[in-house]
Amino acid sequence: MVSDGQCSLGGNFVAFDFAEVMKGSASLRQDDPKLIEVIRTQYLNPASTKPYKMKNNKDDPSQFNQPTEILKLLGPIRNGFFIECGAYDGETFSNTLNFERTLGWRGLLVEGDPNNYKALLRMNRKAWTVGACLSIKPFPHSVMFQMKGTGGLIRRDMEGKVSRPKNVVEVQCLPLFSLLLALNVTTVDYFSLDVEGLELEVLKTIPWDKVHIKTLSVEHQHGVWSKDDLRRYMEQQGYWTYNNVTKFRADFLDFIFVKNTFKTRKEYLSSRQSKQ
Repeated sequence: MVSDGQCSLGGNFVAFDFAEVMKGSASLRQDDPKLIEVIRTQYLNPASTKPYKMKNNKDDPSQFNQPTEILKLLGPIRNGFFIECGAYDGETFSNTLNFERTLGWRGLLVEGDPNNYKALLRMNRKAWTVGACLSIKPFPHSVMFQMKGTGGLIRRDMEGKVSRPKNVVEVQCLPLFSLLLALNVTTVDYFSLDVEGLELEVLKTIPWDKVHIKTLSVEHQHGVWSKDDLRRYMEQQGYWTYNNVTKFRADFLDFIFVKNTFKTRKEYLSSRQSKQ
């Protein structure tokens, strides 16, 4: 919960209502200095310096080997930067823990479920964390969120209702671009996005001309938008579809996208052929 206060902007202290800033205003830009300062001082938690508290100690705890496919594209680069949205407890089904442990990557873990976020903090990941959802609008706003283990999701049908189930709570959402600015990061090597059906809405909030995201894995299973909608949108932003990773059924997929200015499809295929 944010409160009234002051923040330092360029050495000058500016008084403003934190709650007013965060409640949801279309007039508030994603790069507004007040918003960035609120996120930096009120929401982001730094990487842990304590030892990991792992339950299984798997080399790669991901559910469907997404990191293996990403490494085929990036190579075993060290000290990269990741974002994982839908981070759960920081270990179970994590698409980024292997990069962190074996290659020294750092990054940002985003988890909207309050119970999951507590578990994530106990894991002692070596990455920034934030207990919030990614905005589905280009400004901060709140949503009703159903806590459901690995399947937690935003419940639009619960907005404005006085009576709701005990596992449905109000959660703050923050724009991805605002989070990156608060971390002074604009280049991301890998973005893992799994938000149970609102992935395309999150992607549409990103100012793609202001960030350089090399690779993404994006879940498609619950959305009202189609697989073609997702591919078409990412192509319009300058990405090509590398692969899709099938999950339980043919309609449960993670699409992997690659930025053309990082590596074109032709360059990738040529590099793979030379290694065979």
